[in-house]
Amino acid sequence: MMYYIEAEIIFLICFTLHNIEEAVWLPEWSKYAGRFHPQTGKNEFKFAVTVVTLSGYLITYAFWKWGSSNEIIRYLYLGFVMMMCFNAVFPHLTAAVVLKKYAPGLLTGIFLNLPVGLYVVFFSNPEHLELHKLILGFAVYSGATLLSLRPLFKIGRKFFS
Repeated sequence: MMYYIEAEIIFLICFTLHNIEEAVWLPEWSKYAGRFHPQTGKNEFKFAVTVVTLSGYLITYAFWKWGSSNEIIRYLYLGFVMMMCFNAVFPHLTAAVVLKKYAPGLLTGIFLNLPVGLYVVFFSNPEHLELHKLILGFAVYSGATLLSLRPLFKIGRKFFS
């Protein structure tokens, strides 16, 4: 079991580095991002990315604690990891190609989150994966995260103004 937890810890480190990269450079980049990201201030973005990062840590902890006995938690965790793999391609890679400008989070997304995340989902989990449950976990976790962003930006703006 420790071998698998190590892969999940490495993924959390990659995820955290990715979010730090975004926190540092994305607010300035968002001024030119157009449809790829709403313009956002530094403090509101840092607040939102901190909450999203904490949610990743919480679902990982829940997975370690109950994932082997709770299929919902297991697939929500795997959905979280898949969300971060997908995030490397859209919006980061897509935005960089379309805008012809580096999108903050691209390198950490493509070279850290994507390969480590795919390893966690498809190779470090000894149990058989059910694709429809993985897709559902991805859709639920991604939907919840996307729906939370605007309110988190709003809270961050109010909290830090």
